[in-house]
Amino acid sequence: MGPVQASERYEFLDVLRGAALLGIVSANMILYSLYLQVPEAAKAALPAHAADKALDFLELWLIEGKFYTLFSLLFGIGFSILLTRAQAKGLVFRKFFLRRAFFMFLIGATHAVLVWHDDILEAYSICGALLLPFTSVRSRTIIAVAIVALLAPALVKLLGGIPVGALDAARSTLLEHFGFTRDTMLQTYTQGGVADIVRLNLCNWFGQVTFLIKSGMIFKIYGCFLLGFCIGRDEVYKKLAQYRPLIRRIAVWGLAIGLPLNFTYAASFETDTWTEMLSGSFGILPLSAGYASMLCLIWLRPEGPRQLRHFAPVGRMALTNYIGQSVLCTLVFYNTGLGLGGTMGPSLYFLIGFTVYGFEVIASRWWLDRFRFGPIECLWRVLTYGRRFPLAKRAAHVEEAT
Repeated sequence: MGPVQASERYEFLDVLRGAALLGIVSANMILYSLYLQVPEAAKAALPAHAADKALDFLELWLIEGKFYTLFSLLFGIGFSILLTRAQAKGLVFRKFFLRRAFFMFLIGATHAVLVWHDDILEAYSICGALLLPFTSVRSRTIIAVAIVALLAPALVKLLGGIPVGALDAARSTLLEHFGFTRDTMLQTYTQGGVADIVRLNLCNWFGQVTFLIKSGMIFKIYGCFLLGFCIGRDEVYKKLAQYRPLIRRIAVWGLAIGLPLNFTYAASFETDTWTEMLSGSFGILPLSAGYASMLCLIWLRPEGPRQLRHFAPVGRMALTNYIGQSVLCTLVFYNTGLGLGGTMGPSLYFLIGFTVYGFEVIASRWWLDRFRFGPIECLWRVLTYGRRFPLAKRAAHVEEAT
């Protein structure tokens, strides 16, 4: 096995990854900005409170959950591409992919503790490793398991939930040990030292793991991985024009089903009711599929690749850009930088998120004009393959020539 070369990539998949990262940074801004930590009275005192409430609702309706879902589908497609390449070369895939997943977990854990505790990479690495038992299973069986996984949150709620007392206890013990309380978290992130922020990240990492399990998000991710694997196994991404009628139907039905259900999801958010659970369970995936299908239909138009191609460099460096979003946003909102957390609502923090993404578009294009991989992608490859690769394009050409 060797790293995927630029000539072996499918540009539309990179476009989808890049577009998904725009949705992900938009969804995560409420967390980066520490807006959730702000008391309701302080939110009401912000000058753009009315606009903030409207934008918060729109984010829940149109963005929340839709783009990590799309990103999860793309992970499954990527898994199928790696598997196909390994099988074509007669190589052992299982050990290679487990190494890859293990080092993704380490990168995610480091990111969670040192930068931003709501990391998703650890969940991705675990769900990715759990795809391995399905490499030789029929697609019909995989789809059945995926449906069960996607419906698991509702089943878990019906059965009374998953016990997470040990994780809650561990977080409470650490918070008490370091002297943090719910009332001092905002102050710690915006005024505390680097060591205090790292300690609080460690405490809140247990809260993130609890949320992934208790909310059923881990099951949704796994279900999307399985669906993505089936899509990738059929190599739909190679035959988009052939599937245009089906893609058009998915776009129409995805929006027709997803928009009203997600409106209900937004209206009932954090009510812990069956309405919230069911509207999210049945609405998020269709809307994500609708978004992806709309992008696909644009791509298939004569001018589509030119219109969407600026997303591709961001998608080619998806790991670097995902972590880069955390680094840049925490520098704005945490005391590791400007310490602006808790001072603004959606009407301002969305602008910052779009600015961060715009910077990533420019930086990714500049970087990939000179280098073969993103910097964190390069580190991941070195750890996975156990050898160094020339990063600069010029150095790679020299190595190939010799």
